[in-house]
Amino acid sequence: MSFRDVYSNEVLESRRARSQRARFWGKVVSIVLMLTVAVTLRTEPQLRSALVSAAMAGAMQVTGRSVPATSPDFTAASANTPPPASGTRVRDRIKINRPGSGADAAPQQVDMQALARDLQKNMAAFNRNGDW
Repeated sequence: MSFRDVYSNEVLESRRARSQRARFWGKVVSIVLMLTVAVTLRTEPQLRSALVSAAMAGAMQVTGRSVPATSPDFTAASANTPPPASGTRVRDRIKINRPGSGADAAPQQVDMQALARDLQKNMAAFNRNGDW
């Protein structure tokens, strides 16, 4: 065995050891980050709700649907539905309201800059309240 062969074997072994260490510490750091995010979202309900509402608005825009108006009174929405026919089964009478599911709903272009500005504005208001 020549010096060149020994050196190349040592270099390969060193690289293998470094990659194993990097993989290990990468897993440790990812678990710590995941736990940190989970604890933060668990202890900050306003931040969690702001992120959920921003994510839902983004998902609705991406799918081309409009954001539904949230109202605690659902009787107005159910007042427009006709009464079920007497011969229908209970399963057939259940109506699921899906916003923008009509045939006239066209996909819309998502304005990510506006979405980012809205999120930034919500986060700034959240931070101003001193709840951060």
